[in-house]
Amino acid sequence: MAQLNQTEWERLPEAAPTGGWRVLDQEIIAEQRGVVWELIKQLGQTITQGASLTSIAIPVRIAEPRSYLELATDGWCYSDFLKKAAASDDPVERMKYVVTFVIAGLSNTCTPKKPFNPILGETFEATFSDGTEVFCEQVSHHPPISNWEVIGPDNCFHFYGSGELTASFRGNSIKGHQEGVHVVEFNDGSSIRYNLPEAWVRGIMWGDRILEYEGVLEFIDKKNRISAQVKINPETGGWFGWKKKLPSDYIEGGIFKHGQNANQKTQVARIEGSWLGIVVVNGEKIWSFKDPQVNKYKAIPVENPLPSDCRFRNDIIFLREKDLDQAAHWKHQLEELQRRDARLRKAFNDKHGIVTAGH
Repeated sequence: MAQLNQTEWERLPEAAPTGGWRVLDQEIIAEQRGVVWELIKQLGQTITQGASLTSIAIPVRIAEPRSYLELATDGWCYSDFLKKAAASDDPVERMKYVVTFVIAGLSNTCTPKKPFNPILGETFEATFSDGTEVFCEQVSHHPPISNWEVIGPDNCFHFYGSGELTASFRGNSIKGHQEGVHVVEFNDGSSIRYNLPEAWVRGIMWGDRILEYEGVLEFIDKKNRISAQVKINPETGGWFGWKKKLPSDYIEGGIFKHGQNANQKTQVARIEGSWLGIVVVNGEKIWSFKDPQVNKYKAIPVENPLPSDCRFRNDIIFLREKDLDQAAHWKHQLEELQRRDARLRKAFNDKHGIVTAGH
């Protein structure tokens, strides 16, 4: 596999020299740090030692006026690559495009503010301008689990999954991850499953505020015995074994064909680039954020959604109107309502001996 230490990849302007997406708005950073210190005063220093953040109420002044269900669609913005995958009969080509869809999408998930946690039963319905349909629903409160399906134009692909969101402090950082199933199915019956990397937000209390992804993405096409692995922030070697530190957003990996024996694996393609700007497969540029011919879609809410759609949440409505007092009031009301409903469900389940995975 070719080394990356002689290559400088195209990267977004917000890319930090050492890697990751850098928050440049110092006012937002200062406001968030004030909230963190308030939480430490209220909950103690242990909050920075791995405490879960999914059940902690965050002040509306540091939130963005969107639900996580809507934010999740940002990462699916390059769905043209799924259409290209659907149009290909070559499993390796198909894998190449699905990998690019996922890696390129990471570049559009960077945001300086936290979205609102979805309420159990909350939904979000949208379309992309090419006719792709998007459906999301929050199906569990604790743990927080979201389900989704994305249907391509003329049903050319079906992308669906279920993800549990986790987030916790790690010293001066926050570690986040969406664990669960991600599947892209095609009309010929084949499908590709993959996982997402961990997200790290560095510089929570001091230093530069940087969002980084870490880990290995695994893609599996069981029917065609094809797999792919992409490592974010790979180690790179040089002469005499010395290591040159590259930006942490660089990626390196490959696509593999498997024989009848599980241990038989042959690399058929090399993947490299940066999740902040470019994906290159076997020397061919598949995606670049600079390419004007690559469509980048934004979710367009449907005209007549279900009453449970997140756009009808009063806390989000008032925050969008910059009425922080009303936004905070309605956020508290909705959280109290959700807690009451959780207690009622627990009491009913306990009475009838029902065991559930979530609430």
